[in-house]
Amino acid sequence: MDFKQLEEKYFLTLHEPCNTLLAISAYDLLQAGHMIRLLDTYGPYIKSKERSTTAVFFCTWLGELCAAMQHMLFCGEEVILELSLRNISVQLYDADTQYPLFSFKINEIRRIEISTVDREAWSTKVLHSFYNDLVRPLIEILSAVAQINVMQLWGQITNTLYSRMEEELAGASSVESRLQISNHYNILKQGIDPKAFGLRSNPFDVKLRYIEDPAQSNQRLLLKTACCLAYRLDSGFGYCDTCPRLNAKDRAARFPS
Repeated sequence: MDFKQLEEKYFLTLHEPCNTLLAISAYDLLQAGHMIRLLDTYGPYIKSKERSTTAVFFCTWLGELCAAMQHMLFCGEEVILELSLRNISVQLYDADTQYPLFSFKINEIRRIEISTVDREAWSTKVLHSFYNDLVRPLIEILSAVAQINVMQLWGQITNTLYSRMEEELAGASSVESRLQISNHYNILKQGIDPKAFGLRSNPFDVKLRYIEDPAQSNQRLLLKTACCLAYRLDSGFGYCDTCPRLNAKDRAARFPS
């Protein structure tokens, strides 16, 4: 298990950071008061005046935890690490960057052996449990305390996951590796019962759209599947270049030829 890569790329760690601003058990975040504390602590740092906007930004980080699970599934040969509400602590810390960062600390190293009999069926079962027991409860309490639709929150996780998928595919060392990455994302996209997400349909079963990269010719950018609400921050940031709210005319105005 490459702990260094999980930490540097997906913010899944075994360590407590320096300059911690907030650290709380993921299980405790199911209590409204604790989730509100997280949002109200994080919000001012990103200049968010609304809990709904802060919740959306937190979900982009939660997407990193989901990406870590995907990475372990398609890279693991023997074991993956157990990720559960009681075994994860959410850490907000100052990293001498423009905004503070989140990381997800594994409280106790518990290894789960990967099945060698029917890996696809086993992976499906693991993902169903991960989303049903860990991610879905956090999304639902976020939705309740921030008064925002769950689909807006699931959309941020989708954004992060598919962005990481693109990076993994681009960095794959062989055709076999690329196929393994794609196959495990297809399991997530098509093999998980929507009930695991508390929805009528799988939020990851979306058609990906691309635009030309205005900064690099012959390159494409992946459009986000849901707006991250950056335009609502009190920072004058506006819309992301890959925001689905922008049409072709809007983008052309942002990048005049």
